[in-house]
Amino acid sequence: MKKWFVVLVLFLYSASTVTAQESNVKKPENLFSDSAIIIDSKTKSVLYSKNSTKRMNPASITKIATAIYAIEHGNLNDQVEISEKASNAEGSTVYLEAGERVSLEQLLQGLMVNSGNDAAVAIAEHTEGSVQTFAEKLNKYLEERVGVKDTHFENPHGLFGKNHFTTAYDMGLITSYALNNNDFKRLFSLKSIDWSTEGWNTTLYNHHKMVKGELPYPQVTGGKNGFVDESKHTLVTSAENKDLSIVVVTMKAQTKTAIYSDTTKLLDYGLNNFIRSYIPKDTIFQFEGASFKVSEDFQYTQPENGKFTEKLDSDGVLTLYNEDQVIMDTARLIPEKNSSVKQEESIASRESTGFFNKWELNQQQLFYPFFIYLILLFIAGISIFRIGSFNK
Repeated sequence: MKKWFVVLVLFLYSASTVTAQESNVKKPENLFSDSAIIIDSKTKSVLYSKNSTKRMNPASITKIATAIYAIEHGNLNDQVEISEKASNAEGSTVYLEAGERVSLEQLLQGLMVNSGNDAAVAIAEHTEGSVQTFAEKLNKYLEERVGVKDTHFENPHGLFGKNHFTTAYDMGLITSYALNNNDFKRLFSLKSIDWSTEGWNTTLYNHHKMVKGELPYPQVTGGKNGFVDESKHTLVTSAENKDLSIVVVTMKAQTKTAIYSDTTKLLDYGLNNFIRSYIPKDTIFQFEGASFKVSEDFQYTQPENGKFTEKLDSDGVLTLYNEDQVIMDTARLIPEKNSSVKQEESIASRESTGFFNKWELNQQQLFYPFFIYLILLFIAGISIFRIGSFNK
């Protein structure tokens, strides 16, 4: 009987310990990268931030923006004639030759897998006639469609330019937007691709070590790396588990080892410490006698421990802050004069635990382990009873 009891206790203790460890990864400290962010690609909530609104040169992660623009403004089956300018592009290339014709889809593969600058120029020229016009329209597109605030691209590939800049936050938004497109998702996740043009027949392998499989991380779904001397190493990585889908952006790390170390820490933290929640449509909040209504379900992602702060201003902007007082998310509410809906307490500033939303979203995770434990206890009890009866 003692043997059964000890085995059962050890099993339950081990299971609960593993669960606690999986859901309690500490926030990364002392990152090597100058700038970094974790963003939920669905809710756009910020889960972690380090200098994420600082303007920086992105290097080849620029190509994420180039790819989604070309996908939305071109036809993947188009045959693109390679210009002399494209074939002479500096930096990393896929050895395109002037005069040859290559499909837009293949150029995008060369762009994203092998970071071909010649493919980037060819895509820009085919899509908008010239690199300059492409850059102008790309910037307008990113502002209007994606909502970036601190991004200005001079070219489609990311070679250094004094006025070629973005932020980790904007790159998180751009990548999150792009991931809504299935053609982009396929490109972003390619580990390798057979490549055949007039100038080169080979197999291209993704330069992102986690996507390629050189540094395995099972939850990683795609990525793009970058490097020029002025920007140092930059990296964008997407990952998901059964609960979340996130984008991690790390910028200006001095070495590859450093940037992948930072990315691993951020992936661990982002995938194991947050849950999605929401404030229902038509919920009423008050600020100094004025009422504001949530016009549609406000989806956001919060710390699993539920600790964050809500602040409402006189314009009806609801802002969520994490424990470090970093903005997680915002929502603009609409003025409401007459409402029969139960009003929330006045929240010029209010701390929240998010308990009810967390319970609603995770009740299955809570019940299933306990249900299994109860079954095991029941089986153990019957076994102990039988053993005791047998010994009598």
